[in-house]
Amino acid sequence: MIEGSRILLVDDSPEIIQLLSDFLGSYNCEVYKATSGKEAMDLLASRDIEIAILDVKLPDTNGIALLDTIRLHDPTIAVVMITGYTEPELIIEAMKKGANDFLMKPFSIDKLLLVVMKVRKQRELLVEKNNILVDLEDKKKIEVLNRELQNKIVQLTKMYHISNKFNSLSVFEDIYEKTIHVINDVLNTECCGYYLVDHDNSQLILYRKKTNGNGSVMEKSIPLSPASLQDMTNKRHFYRDNKAYLPLTIKGECVGAIMMSAKQNGHAKKSAVSDDDMYFLKLIADKASMQIENRMLYESLFESVLHTLTSLIIAINRRDMYTEGHCKRVADMCLSLAERVGASDYEKDVVRVVAPIHDVGKIGIPDSILLKPTKLTDEEYTMMKNHSVYGEEIINRFDILLNEANITRHHHESFDGRGYPDALEGEAIPLCSRMIAVCDTYDAMITDRPYRKGLTKEETLAEIIRCRGKQFDPNIADCFVEMMSHEPQRG
Repeated sequence: MIEGSRILLVDDSPEIIQLLSDFLGSYNCEVYKATSGKEAMDLLASRDIEIAILDVKLPDTNGIALLDTIRLHDPTIAVVMITGYTEPELIIEAMKKGANDFLMKPFSIDKLLLVVMKVRKQRELLVEKNNILVDLEDKKKIEVLNRELQNKIVQLTKMYHISNKFNSLSVFEDIYEKTIHVINDVLNTECCGYYLVDHDNSQLILYRKKTNGNGSVMEKSIPLSPASLQDMTNKRHFYRDNKAYLPLTIKGECVGAIMMSAKQNGHAKKSAVSDDDMYFLKLIADKASMQIENRMLYESLFESVLHTLTSLIIAINRRDMYTEGHCKRVADMCLSLAERVGASDYEKDVVRVVAPIHDVGKIGIPDSILLKPTKLTDEEYTMMKNHSVYGEEIINRFDILLNEANITRHHHESFDGRGYPDALEGEAIPLCSRMIAVCDTYDAMITDRPYRKGLTKEETLAEIIRCRGKQFDPNIADCFVEMMSHEPQRG
């Protein structure tokens, strides 16, 4: 039916408007009345009209002109034209302009009801159709946006992966190996590699590579013309045999290049590197360049720190010659032991750095105790034990060694928790400290001191075995004994 319809009546006859309004109002329609085109336009602008019933003749305009205006204002409004039988040309024109139906004067109330019901249904179908079209258009837009969003997510994921891989790179990891693994993980590669620049011979030398089992041939060296080398210094990439080469520059100097070749796309001809892959390859090149530069700065700073700490050890050696040989021997044994116990590359590097300076804290021990030719008293021994804490405090002053300072602090802890300074137990003691503990004790026992003669190798190893699980980590003690059993007796 027509209940609730919002209907605009436009006629220059107030009597006809009132008659039609009363009838439509009996069906609970919202009826808006206008006797001129201007009044009709004001109501169209302020009300949400669904059906307009227009007389063809109005005092300030005509129904055809008003029909045009309504169609421009809202094409979904159903329009019924009221006209007479003597105006067929107006009917034809109104049909062309989109009138939904006509009421021929004179017309009955029943006829009005049928026409309003008909055009209301037409409008509902039109609105539904438009909504479907809008939905379809929205769906298409949403699909496009979803595809764009998915592409953005993929890009952001790759960018995060690249940044995370390089940001989490430790100072002990191989930058070059990491770089080609990132290229292979993130990009669609057939092969990738890292080349170093040989400036003397104007060529690139293959340093690291990774292929994906497709028989890809990677040139071990690539000659560079002066122009090519200058292009690389200016961060310009180049292509060679469908392989893309991107330079890595540090402070204006080209130090290397990363290379990738895209996987074949199913055709005989090899695929070129895509723009997307090139974008990410440039990002990887920038990250790798930054990491290499940071590594160079780190190594320079590290060398400076080690030089300072070594100077402290030399100062101790000038006071106590035992410490000089002792630290070197402990460092050598620790490096060999680290290989046997399966230490990680990082732990081996820590041993290489910390073992030679594990007794640096002795610089804080008075000569009267450090150089005493006889056995220390209990009070003196308590003071001597502070050297591991002093060592940590000294190393802690260098930010670059903050993570390694505790190795020095804990190299006198015991596996059973009876050591010092913190009575740590078992694997709570850092692995490097546990290795230094065994080597340190062995060298102390086997070395002659002013107040006693050193033990033999057999006696010392027997003592190490006796203390496994107590003072020493059992596994480390076993590895150490097995290692030293093949070493000759120290003369």
